[in-house]
This record gives sequence, C-alpha cells and structure tokens, in this order.
Amino acid sequence: MRLVLAGVAWLTAFGLFAVLIEWSARPPRPRPTPPAVTDLVRALNKLESSSPNAKHEPWTVTRATSAYRAMVVDVEADMPEDAMQIANDIVDPLRAKYEEVLIYVRPTGNLNAIVRRIQWTPHNGFVEMSY
Repeated sequence: MRLVLAGVAWLTAFGLFAVLIEWSARPPRPRPTPPAVTDLVRALNKLESSSPNAKHEPWTVTRATSAYRAMVVDVEADMPEDAMQIANDIVDPLRAKYEEVLIYVRPTGNLNAIVRRIQWTPHNGFVEMSY
C-alpha cells in the first residue's frame, strides 16, 4: 500500500511539474498599449506649454482627431472649470483652418467626472455644455 501511495505522490508531483513547465512556456499576455501620441496631440500640447503665465501645465491634450475641416480634442485639466479658456487657447491658432472644433474637458485622472464640451464654430462662437 505504501508503494502505491508513493507512486501516486510521484506521479502527482511529476504532473504538476509538467503543468508548471507548460504554463511558464506560454508567451506573456499582451498589455494594452495607450493610444499613440500623434503629431497633432504634440502640437496642441505645445500651445499650452508656450504660455508665458503657466507655472506648470494645467491641462494636457490626450487625444485629437481632425477631418474635413472639423476637429475633436480630448483634454485633461487640473481645473476643468477653466474649460472655456482652455478651448480659446486651443481654437485661437486654428480658426482659419477649421469650421468646427469640439473640445471635451475632464478633470485630470478622473474618467467618470462631469465632462465639459465646448463647441466652436465661426458662426456661433463658443457654446459650452456639461454632461
């Protein structure tokens, strides 16, 4: 009986060792990568960092897309209540190139907070909405 129990213990140990070897040989799971920072995002972030009054960067463009004279910009801001000023800083150099710019401003690091959306068009100017 002892010999049978010893054999079962050895087979179990050998099986666990084989499972461990198989598991360790698997390639690691791919980690989700953040969206690539585009040249447009870099350029919009340079607008903010060139401001002479900025002691640190109070807002950052996290994503930007443009097509057919329209642009959508996502911004994380330390003070999202300054969304209108942030929108003005972003739109000012773009007025001649775009017919509509949508800017979504949310608090830094808080994806579930209230989002402020500012729409700019040449005809209506800036229109703010919170949701």
